[in-house]
Amino acid sequence: MRKIQFLFISLVLLSSTAGAQNASSFKLLDTVDHDTSYFTQGLEVSDGLMFESAGGYGESRVRKYRPDGDTTILEQPIADEFFAEGLTVFDGELYLLTWQKGTAFVIDPVDLEIRREYAYEGEGWGLASNGMQLIMSDGSDTIYFRNPETFKVEREIQVRSGPHSVRRINELEFAQGFIWANIWHAPVIVKINPSTGNVTDYYDFSELVSKHSAGNDESVLNGIAYDANQKAFWVTGKLWSKRYLVKFE
Repeated sequence: MRKIQFLFISLVLLSSTAGAQNASSFKLLDTVDHDTSYFTQGLEVSDGLMFESAGGYGESRVRKYRPDGDTTILEQPIADEFFAEGLTVFDGELYLLTWQKGTAFVIDPVDLEIRREYAYEGEGWGLASNGMQLIMSDGSDTIYFRNPETFKVEREIQVRSGPHSVRRINELEFAQGFIWANIWHAPVIVKINPSTGNVTDYYDFSELVSKHSAGNDESVLNGIAYDANQKAFWVTGKLWSKRYLVKFE
């Protein structure tokens, strides 16, 4: 099933009006250990620290650690009724989505305690910030731009590659003026124009995915965090043993 999904998405991306006939390249800069118990949903670098959310009912949690290693500095569980999803930093606070409960939490990055919450309709998947708004996915081809003070939708875009919609948009990152996104169950990261929703490039991570997916169809590529100090991106996957620093070319 995963191979069929990847083939379909690859064909869609190859038809992009950006004119790309092949996946764009990336350079692998570094490899570090990653906690294999983490069903990674969100990944973020802020103020020299890595923040990560893990999903699963009864297993959801948020932790912080240093980007160059995997030693947890602090970890806080999320209540069993919630399945944690995307995570981002806005104005010095962590914002965390939940999958099907329609609840977003605002978390103190120092002690990782929940300070307040917002309600929203639909599912929560990926979350990022452009410094003015929160950018959210729900598994469809739509990306929403939300007011961080009210969590209300201010605008939305449909993600397309040429004439085709690109669905299953998952974990998000905003960096270098673009939205970078995982596609659930596909070993690709796509680069999206935040004004139009058009996919301008995609990157094939099949080689890295193959190192971690044996025996578990849910060990998918998921997790993108821009490291401004390195001018590169950390990427990982659900239950992966490694985290990778890459530079998109």
